Amino acid sequence: MRWKHIVFVKRTCGLVVTAAAVSLMIGGCSSQPPPPSSPPPPAAQSYPPPIALSGDQMAKLGQDAPDTYRRIQTGQPLTVADVKAMSRIGCPSDVIIGQVRNSHTVFHLTANAIIDLKNAGVSDQVVDFLISTPNSIAGSAAVPEPPPGAPVAQTPPPPPPSETQPPTPGPDYVWVGGDWVWNGGWVWVGGHWVLPPFPHAVWIHGRWFRGGGRFRWDHGHWR
Repeated sequence: MRWKHIVFVKRTCGLVVTAAAVSLMIGGCSSQPPPPSSPPPPAAQSYPPPIALSGDQMAKLGQDAPDTYRRIQTGQPLTVADVKAMSRIGCPSDVIIGQVRNSHTVFHLTANAIIDLKNAGVSDQVVDFLISTPNSIAGSAAVPEPPPGAPVAQTPPPPPPSETQPPTPGPDYVWVGGDWVWNGGWVWVGGHWVLPPFPHAVWIHGRWFRGGGRFRWDHGHWR
């Protein structure tokens, strides 16, 4: 009986030691610090909103240029006349540029249009931005500038240069090729995408023709 008692005590002690060891192992694992968490993703970069016209400026536009006021209010493409109207009421250059950028308008300025803008008091900063819009504003609605009067040239226009069409802003746009413009010398105005004025409209391109010993411009039109 004494021998059996000794064996029982040994077995009991062995179980207690084993349980204590397991408890220490579990406690040691639980006391370890948690692995470092991955750093949070960087916050999305935010850009300040473009400078908008003030209430007083909008009120002046409503009186001086109601069509410009309406186009700005409805987010429509702007025209050279709109830019001159904003300049006329004293809008700063950055405000005018912000409005053009917001409207996603692409300007294809002729040499005469550039001179007209500067004569109207539009700043060089704004004029330079308008000239850059074919490259700086992607996927935008182009606003072609009609040539003034009935141009007459003394010499024939050079052959048209090769043009690379940028991607179309949408499936309904039509490519209008570039033209030579006479301004005391030949100036090339590149082509642009434009929305037709009515469904299934076809653009008939303008052309220079000889008449009366000079070269005259036959305006393009939609048909």
